[in-house]
Amino acid sequence: MKTLLHRYLSFDGRLGPGPFRNRSTYLGIGTGTFSIASVPLFLTESPLGYQAGVMVVIVALALLAIGIAALTVRRLHDLGWSGYHAIWVAAAQSSWAFLAHAPLKTYVLGLPLAAIAVWIMCWPGNRKPNRFGDVPE
Repeated sequence: MKTLLHRYLSFDGRLGPGPFRNRSTYLGIGTGTFSIASVPLFLTESPLGYQAGVMVVIVALALLAIGIAALTVRRLHDLGWSGYHAIWVAAAQSSWAFLAHAPLKTYVLGLPLAAIAVWIMCWPGNRKPNRFGDVPE
């Protein structure tokens, strides 16, 4: 369990582009499955069941937010950047998610923000050890 928590929720070390994509996908699938599994709680006619369902969804969203933040910080560490840069990366991703559902002219204006996601997911990290740790496997 400690290894699983370190793999998904740790802010220490570096993370290469392949493991970043894989772990982000697995984290999304896992928390999504956890949220969907709470649907029967919402269907009960008991207020306690409904409240339990809300709590399950809140916990899943919290795990997703912390996990994505941790993975992004570790990916930035691999690129040689401080974890504080995750703030503007998150702002760009949030803006892109909003603009992706806008009219075409606005959508085109958001494409540079989408390029940030491609950069984070695909750009190779530092090939030598940096101040955040050794080269990831």
